[in-house]
Amino acid sequence: MILLDFSPISIAAIMMAIKKDNEILTPKLVLHMTLNSIRMYNVKFRRTHGEMVICCDTDRNWRKRKFEYYKASRKESHKKSDVDWNIVYDGLNLVKKQIQEDFPYKILEVDGAEADDIIGVLAKKATDDKKDTIIVSNDKDFYQLHSDYVSQYRPINKTILQYDDPEIRLKEHIIRGDVDDGIPNIKSDDNTFVTEGKRQKRMMKADIPMMLEWSIDDFKEANLDYNYYRNELLINLDNVPSHIKEKILFDYSLPVEKNKPKMVKFFMKYKLGYLYSKINDFF
Repeated sequence: MILLDFSPISIAAIMMAIKKDNEILTPKLVLHMTLNSIRMYNVKFRRTHGEMVICCDTDRNWRKRKFEYYKASRKESHKKSDVDWNIVYDGLNLVKKQIQEDFPYKILEVDGAEADDIIGVLAKKATDDKKDTIIVSNDKDFYQLHSDYVSQYRPINKTILQYDDPEIRLKEHIIRGDVDDGIPNIKSDDNTFVTEGKRQKRMMKADIPMMLEWSIDDFKEANLDYNYYRNELLINLDNVPSHIKEKILFDYSLPVEKNKPKMVKFFMKYKLGYLYSKINDFF
């Protein structure tokens, strides 16, 4: 199974085309780069890992309800960017719709869930089922899922990772927090990343090795138990609510219908000639 982290992988490809290749952001560019990335990873891994599952975010997610500052700074960073994000997201939504209707992949977008949750649930199922699976993502959130059956391909440096100590990786991630997701380290307050002039409290060089040995009682004694539980709730993919897990597994169980003629029409409509010439790579 190939688990594709849809939005970050697509956006990275689009941004690379703009910055590295000096392409102009257009709806056609978004469609081409997104679908070509899917095609490329399907070709790269289909023989060794089989079916592709495209994992998508939803606007409403359960973490935001638990922690109001979750990913709070992302909208602001988009406002300051020169990129027309409406073009990007309109294109991504069109791709998702088309895949859902005509392409030979399962595409999962579950209300209340992030792509992280979908990948987490399916990767754990793959480990239980002893099914070789690769996660295509640059995100360090997924190190906790690595096992004898689950590895990760990071497009940013074109490497395959498979750690033997996912529990240690998870605990370190909890301690350090996640700046990209607005989760402070366990020494810092909830509102660290949304309060002007406020910074995280510094983690000393010896803190991480020491804290990796701590029990929850040690964190409590240091008055860090609230922050540890805050980060553990948001970062540990075991914490996906049960009703969301059930919906992910149900949607995954549904069959996929292939419609090659409609794919051809789509490529022709949007003048995606290169993708049309590579149409068999999608199967």
